[in-house]
Amino acid sequence: MQPPTATALASANPQRHRTDDAAEETPISALSGARSFTESAELVVAYLNAHTPLTDWSVSRVSEGEQVHIHVHHDQVLMIGDRVDWEESFCSRMAEGASHIVRDSRTDSDYSDLQAAEDVGAYAGYTIRDDRGGMFGVLCGVRPAPLLPEETVDEQLVRLLSELLSTQLDLSRRVDRERRQNALAEALAESDALTGVLNRRGWDRLVADAQERVDGFGDAVAVAVVDLDGLKSLNDRDGHAAGDELIRRAADALQNACTRSASVARYGGDEFVILANGVTRSGAATHFERFDRALSEAGVSASLGFAAAEPGRTTLDEAIDAADRMMYRRKRRSSRERASADY
Repeated sequence: MQPPTATALASANPQRHRTDDAAEETPISALSGARSFTESAELVVAYLNAHTPLTDWSVSRVSEGEQVHIHVHHDQVLMIGDRVDWEESFCSRMAEGASHIVRDSRTDSDYSDLQAAEDVGAYAGYTIRDDRGGMFGVLCGVRPAPLLPEETVDEQLVRLLSELLSTQLDLSRRVDRERRQNALAEALAESDALTGVLNRRGWDRLVADAQERVDGFGDAVAVAVVDLDGLKSLNDRDGHAAGDELIRRAADALQNACTRSASVARYGGDEFVILANGVTRSGAATHFERFDRALSEAGVSASLGFAAAEPGRTTLDEAIDAADRMMYRRKRRSSRERASADY
């Protein structure tokens, strides 16, 4: 099989094809590396689905011991958002040196012991490098049945496309790093007058950028919602100046607890939100504990809820809603505990 041309790749998914003239009209500030990588990955998996006997092709991300499928041409086996234990995956065996093309997993000594071999009869895969030279994930294809004697998968084609995706990923990450610096500078200009942290408009900029990275790269992003306790009572008792001082103290505590990859915004009168890049669902509780502790040390009573976005499963907007629900559950529990103590 001859390697695919750009035209052939575009024809596998014509809705993703843009003319050179259209690309030239796009201003640099509007370029998105995440969207560009998404388009490239979707073209590749669509092309491979159309030109190989394997039914499902995927570009996956490997992180924190999990393989997450983020760009999938689904037919029978794989879906966007599917997660598997990396150590128990076909791709892990391939990355460790086993065959890149598996005609019959049930008879292949490198793969037959895997539980996944019950559902995957044939497999092909090559790793995708990240922009720092490590492994980002895998370009892989599967189908339930073994390959027939007359069926073949061109290993060199799969290798070539994985290398092209590695190059695309490197360029996309570079574009996004520069664009994110500009976006962050613009977001920081959208600051809350009382506290100096981001306002809601600046927050919306950050969330939009983060969602593109979750969808395009499978990046880990978690959010938290913080609601101050007793602000209305304080305003009623001691005046709004006292309430404003409490809000400023809370903002300072949250800002000081931030790592370089996290940002704080004032979302409403007594509500703050935090976006933390690189934080997974399993690591969210530990990460956001630092903010709870910082508020307590500053003498600020507040309730905090958190959640993580997950490709194909949970958008950032849905994670914010989940964090908000958790925050209110904690607030109600705290209120009941205080009432019980007073009684």
